[in-house]
Amino acid sequence: MKRVSMTATTMTGAALLLLWGASWILSYFDLGPWSFVIAFGIAAAKAALVVLFFMEIALEKTSIHATLVTGLAMIAILIAFMVADVKTRDVPLLATPIVHTDVR
Repeated sequence: MKRVSMTATTMTGAALLLLWGASWILSYFDLGPWSFVIAFGIAAAKAALVVLFFMEIALEKTSIHATLVTGLAMIAILIAFMVADVKTRDVPLLATPIVHTDVR
């Protein structure tokens, strides 16, 4: 059975620490709408490193890769349905209630 080398594991750990440091440093800056995009990109990179090297998916068979891709596609479909549901609602979420002040 193949294993990820110690050098690759060490480099992956160092990359994860660097990405953690980058997300920690960026948390002190207000980047406006780009804050979410950058934070999500860093989180996706960290997740990919963990899946590929620590879970050793990089060395697995094609069927395991297909299962991973299928799972990620299902998550993407569910997120797309959720976004479509929220975007097509008549009443916005957390709308302020209409208060009638009829003085008689």
